[in-house]
Amino acid sequence: MKLKHYLLINLGAAIVFWLLWFMVLFRVDPLSTNWLGWGLFYLTMFAAVFSTMSLFGFILRFSLIRQQLAHRAVIIAFRQAALIAIGVVVILWLLSRRLFSWFNLFILAGGLAMLEFFMLSCQPRDNHPSAHKINKYKSRPKEIISSTFKEDH
Repeated sequence: MKLKHYLLINLGAAIVFWLLWFMVLFRVDPLSTNWLGWGLFYLTMFAAVFSTMSLFGFILRFSLIRQQLAHRAVIIAFRQAALIAIGVVVILWLLSRRLFSWFNLFILAGGLAMLEFFMLSCQPRDNHPSAHKINKYKSRPKEIISSTFKEDH
């Protein structure tokens, strides 16, 4: 997919999800709704925040850090947008249940930070030896072999 198509599709999705969220917000009565109304509220909120944050994250990352490839910026923006959207939805749910406190906010932030660090540790790095599979049938460079086994005369 070309970068232009990605940006247009993501922008369109963000607009649609925000319109759906406003429709749920103004059409569903929170006092008389069942689990379906609440589920639609949180689901559309998650999708709207996710698409908007992934778009903003990609644009900021791609414009500020030029040396990154576009697909890496997209992957990072998606991962961080998902964590931000989860955080927003959990905070709104805690507020609706009157369970929101600074302590719960710190626990949520710590949990999301640990999840981010876990996802960072699971992805292979380019300069790490485990990122590239070594083909055992390829011949090794002669410089390494000759420098490893020096003969002293």
